[in-house]
Amino acid sequence: MGFWERLVGSEQPQHKDQSLLLPELLDNYKAEIELAKQIQAHAELSPHQAGADQLHAAAQEQNRIITLLQDKIVELGGECQESATTPKEGQNHWARVIHDLEDNQALTRKYNEQAIYWDPDVPDAAVFFLTLEGDKQRLNAVLRDLAVRADPHAID
Repeated sequence: MGFWERLVGSEQPQHKDQSLLLPELLDNYKAEIELAKQIQAHAELSPHQAGADQLHAAAQEQNRIITLLQDKIVELGGECQESATTPKEGQNHWARVIHDLEDNQALTRKYNEQAIYWDPDVPDAAVFFLTLEGDKQRLNAVLRDLAVRADPHAID
């Protein structure tokens, strides 16, 4: 019954609790830190200098995103904490880059969903999440390009 009320707009809109924003940002921060460490570790294992350079550039972009999150968390009165994690392994360079790409794509989708969720009630948060999503999409392109170049089954 709730579906039809929402569909025709007869149900009262529910407003978002802004106290939930900071925990979401802290979860995002933790995931971004883990991904940055993972990309950096994979850059060190890269068999080719070109692949290592691209992954180092991706890690720098990842650190820029982390800085954006840190600034927003501090602005909202939160405190950033790092946790110890183990990067995902892979049999070869391609498998490691695919892990990085998949994790980055998951964060991109998450930022899109968060932007949609916060949009009408907290427009600043929605804009922030859309900014993060755009940054992640650019990083997806870099990682996708690297994955294609590293694919052991690609035809020259």
